[in-house]
Amino acid sequence: MMEASSAKGLNQTASKPEPQEKERGNPSIADLQPQRRRQQQAQSIWHPNDWSYAAEGGKHALFRYAGTACDISGHLLRITKNDLAKSSSVHAENEGEDSTASFSRTCKVIEFMEEPASQSFHRKIVQPLLGHCYLDLARLVRLPASCCAQLYHRTLASGSIPPSRLPTWKWKVDDGTKSDKIDPIVQECVKATLLRDHTHLSPHPRLLPPASPTSVTFIDSCKQAKDISVEIKPKAGYITSSPLVLPGHRCKYFRTRYSMQQELMQKGHVQKGWRIVQEGKEERRQSAENTKVHHGTFAPSNYSPLDLFSGNAIQVQKALTDLSQNMQNNFRVWRNGRQIFGEDETPSENDCQTMLDDLFNKSGIGVYSSDPKSTLLDVITKTVSRVLDRESLLSNMLSMQQLDVIDGDGAVKVYERLVHLCEGSNDEAELILDEAALIALDGFALGQRAFTASSSSHSSSDSLFASSPYTIPTCNSLDILLNEIAQFQTLLHACIQEGKSPDEEIMNASHAKCIECVNQLSKEACIYLLQNWLLSLALCDVSFFVTFRVLKDREVESIKEECQSREHGGLALCSIQDGAPASHAMAVHYEVKIVDCDPKPANKLRERGEVESKFQFINE
Repeated sequence: MMEASSAKGLNQTASKPEPQEKERGNPSIADLQPQRRRQQQAQSIWHPNDWSYAAEGGKHALFRYAGTACDISGHLLRITKNDLAKSSSVHAENEGEDSTASFSRTCKVIEFMEEPASQSFHRKIVQPLLGHCYLDLARLVRLPASCCAQLYHRTLASGSIPPSRLPTWKWKVDDGTKSDKIDPIVQECVKATLLRDHTHLSPHPRLLPPASPTSVTFIDSCKQAKDISVEIKPKAGYITSSPLVLPGHRCKYFRTRYSMQQELMQKGHVQKGWRIVQEGKEERRQSAENTKVHHGTFAPSNYSPLDLFSGNAIQVQKALTDLSQNMQNNFRVWRNGRQIFGEDETPSENDCQTMLDDLFNKSGIGVYSSDPKSTLLDVITKTVSRVLDRESLLSNMLSMQQLDVIDGDGAVKVYERLVHLCEGSNDEAELILDEAALIALDGFALGQRAFTASSSSHSSSDSLFASSPYTIPTCNSLDILLNEIAQFQTLLHACIQEGKSPDEEIMNASHAKCIECVNQLSKEACIYLLQNWLLSLALCDVSFFVTFRVLKDREVESIKEECQSREHGGLALCSIQDGAPASHAMAVHYEVKIVDCDPKPANKLRERGEVESKFQFINE
């Protein structure tokens, strides 16, 4: 069996930023204009029939590869649904009504060195903060429009798309002022990204057969292994403590945003897209069974992000258990790339027992359960808890989330100030913010912190923005604002620990002082605060996968536990039975990967006031 080693020491090593090639100093805004390079990196032939619909979000569709090409095995293709619909229209115009008859069995795919804004954000900002081993960079490809049209028609014909999602598969013009003509570039090719399919593990070098270590391909690994993958949407792991919170929204000081959103959904003030999909499926089921259609009462989750991000193994386990008992859109489980658990997915009792047998037989432990579903979920959550306790992902994520020191209410005020400084132009303010999101401190990607000379006196900003990748500007009003925020945080935390609320007059006075400071901020100060707030927002809306495989005894002889690295996943011993001897611990190979971490567009700030206004109903 594997030998246990110090997880904490390994975590510290794993969390250090890894060296990259030296970059230039801070680029100017002009440096961030879209690159015009069209250097061809690689060209290959794909078979569209090797790709099948896997999942979708509001904007993008994902297609899973099932072919035999080693360089793209274990990958997903991510394309905007609007581009798919446009491609279909182009193909129909070029080939006539019976366009499906002219689809080619192959298509030529070109991969470019061009770096889109999202990938630049990942490489320059997120990876150095989060850890390079937790975020894989995507590959940018261009597909012929005919290939995308084929994917579009095959997906629509498959019936895999939830009916509530079908309207998002229609070609939509961005707004009423833009032409509805198709971009000539889209007529020829469509941008897409290749992403790792994190429902499968990559081979670990120490687990390859010693006789032929290079002979095991990803395809072979997937055929032989039985990977279990858990997707978690953790949400915000902190409670706001900003004096910029509006007086009518001060419920935010005492509850997590997730908890309040649950209450708002229960009261009907907030409707989430996944709820619409779920209710649509329930309607179709009841209709098929000729039963009266009715919507079930929404059951709020007991999950608290504070538990998940606590750093305490017992609380992390509680958080995962709460998620598994009311999954909603925050917890899903796959086995070999097929979803087995979700809000409206669950395997049969026999299937659960079969999976339990497979898990325990691999580790040499036999088990029979009278409630195999609960036992299986318990085994899965305990394994995931053990993995997360070993890795630094959650603590790194929390540090990034806590860059929000102004709250959504404050972000609205700062945004209004920035628009004012941009002569009333929302478009100009948002363009500046979107470009500024990619401008990191000098040497930041190398793990260096190169503060400006003026920032050395910012004791408050040093504590509030210790993890910030951005350069703090010189602005007296910003200094006063950050100092007031820091003082208010200290007061609020002390009162909460004593079980009481701060004095109303003190909170009102602090709020008024902060609003006065916001109205005197420079343009650079507004940008800095919103840079950090948007980065925090992005990290509050991500998902991460914990994928693992139970190892057989012959695979783990003389192998020590190790944390995940940039080159390969980790190895761990997981005790899944309370009070069981160490010899009954399961040895697992695992990977932890974050997804859906694109930069948040600044135009989200336009409607943020309406989003935050919902919290007034919490006080009812």
